Amino acid sequence: MSSHTLNRSFSVRVLLATLLGITALFGLTAAPAQAAPATSTVHIWAGQVHVRQCASTTCDLATSELLTNVNVQAYCQRWGDNVSDGAYHNHYWVEIVSPQGWLGWVSAVYVSGGSNDGPVPGVPVETNGSPVYCEYV
Repeated sequence: MSSHTLNRSFSVRVLLATLLGITALFGLTAAPAQAAPATSTVHIWAGQVHVRQCASTTCDLATSELLTNVNVQAYCQRWGDNVSDGAYHNHYWVEIVSPQGWLGWVSAVYVSGGSNDGPVPGVPVETNGSPVYCEYV
């Protein structure tokens, strides 16, 4: 092997080592792949249900879309403002993706399968100290 070939091989190794060092120094390495959050399909049984930006009736609307008798994807649920509709009442709110693709919150009162002041079955519940964290992007 000639000295010219040896120097070129050495220079490439030095360059690669330097680039790897800079990448590690600035944290430019690829992050581990993040799994998509799991979703459950839930049914909104009522008509004209608002999708809000948070788990409260005082929050702004996430979309002008109104939900009526539709299935949506739900990420999780958390305790929030109490909502009553006839004989039904609930403090739980469910984070959903609307049919038009908006992320927001609906009261569990309007989700089929739950009970008064109980979480919706099959949807993870966010509580203090739980590994469930709502608000996906």
